Amino acid sequence: MKIYYVDGKFVSSDQAVIPVDDLAILRGYGVCDIMRTYKGKPYFLKDHIHRLVNSAKEIGLSLPWQTREITDIVLETLHRNQISEEANIRIVITGGSSPDYFYPQGNPRMIVLITDLKKLPDSWYENGVKVITYPLERSLPDAKVISYIPAALALKKAKETGAIEAIYINRNMEALEGTTSNLFAFFGNTLVTPRDGVLKGITRQAILAIAQKNDLTEEKAIPLDQLLNADEVFISGTNKCILPVIQIDNTPIGTGKPGPKTKRLIAELERDALEFSSSTS
Repeated sequence: MKIYYVDGKFVSSDQAVIPVDDLAILRGYGVCDIMRTYKGKPYFLKDHIHRLVNSAKEIGLSLPWQTREITDIVLETLHRNQISEEANIRIVITGGSSPDYFYPQGNPRMIVLITDLKKLPDSWYENGVKVITYPLERSLPDAKVISYIPAALALKKAKETGAIEAIYINRNMEALEGTTSNLFAFFGNTLVTPRDGVLKGITRQAILAIAQKNDLTEEKAIPLDQLLNADEVFISGTNKCILPVIQIDNTPIGTGKPGPKTKRLIAELERDALEFSSSTS
């Protein structure tokens, strides 16, 4: 049975509860972040915690914990679970209990969950995946909030069409990001990813750093009509890493197969993760 950290205590998963008057339950008020391990070590831990703290600031949630405290709690939770396989680490900061059931009182709760890492099908990486487009703009794109209703509806629509992800399209008909992923496109030797109106993923950051060694990179808007004519497209995320996209709605991308530049980045990101796990083991 997993051990979770919940509001100051380490408890077994079947004892992990918070009060029903917490604003996370009543109003969906809170932020979160998720990372994964490599050989038992949390990947990009500092960056994920930095983003978590920034998300809290974006929604006006004051945190009583310093970055070092959050880090120590995450590491201790991981240690207590003694994982033998790779895992996800989920951190949730709730709005806390509130007497008026609306306004935060400066008593947020922190929850740290260790969950199994779900392995995605090898065929997704070997053959590529289909995604759909979905009209949506997130109100607070710089904050990773706990309310995922719009994303859940978009992903439901995607699955109904045999797709694995939905790409948000804004009012200017520009492609933004997926429900849980960032978007990239190769136009010739230039790798482009949207800059504005998106949550800047930690894996996105790593990909840009790696790509700059061999390719031109740009952070700018990608009009949908240009995206559909890209040479290669892929999405990225903590658990996805890099997934080649071979079809958007009914339009094949490039040759309809994972492209060579995307394959190269997949290999380079995997190598980077292996170097990280070796250097910290």
